Amino acid sequence: MKYKAVLFDLDGTLLDYTAAQRKATDNSTKLLDLVNSPEVQNYEARGIPSTDSQEMKQAFESAGIQQNPTEFLNNYFGKLSEHGILMEGAKEILESLKGKVKLAVVSNGPGDVQNPRLKKTGIAHYFSHCFFSRDIGIAKPDPAILHLAMKTLKVTKQETLFIGDSTTSDQPAAQAAGIDFFLFKGDFKNPKLRALLR
Repeated sequence: MKYKAVLFDLDGTLLDYTAAQRKATDNSTKLLDLVNSPEVQNYEARGIPSTDSQEMKQAFESAGIQQNPTEFLNNYFGKLSEHGILMEGAKEILESLKGKVKLAVVSNGPGDVQNPRLKKTGIAHYFSHCFFSRDIGIAKPDPAILHLAMKTLKVTKQETLFIGDSTTSDQPAAQAAGIDFFLFKGDFKNPKLRALLR
């Protein structure tokens, strides 16, 4: 294998984000729509808009949720942090790469939510580093978070592969960083992925 480092997105790639969201919102369609709104997703990844901003209040009003945004989101992210659900084949792919390449997570989200989820799945020990956008202040598709990961791992862009599921954050970040990217579509047994990691 030509790579010395493999970077993984977390939600939708290694962890089942949709299932965790459902559990954290008690399968409420209205709440699921709210937590997947641009405002809440941007708050999760970047911390903006703030929970007390007019934009956030409008998002709650549009969703018909009569709750204080700060209280609701603190409660939601607390619940989300309790649900680490592995995507099928995730542990097997990490085990196959252990000791052969450097492994790291690059995720749009806060560490205080993502770290507990990683620990619950039993895969945290595979990664030498985790780069969380809220903690760093840089979110994909900004390639700077990938540049930081490569610098920390001491690898070049030619030696790095990034695996993620998003065509709006992961893929453009990899392209802008000039590193190889594999678009994950739910199957770690994909022959193309296996060939890349052989």
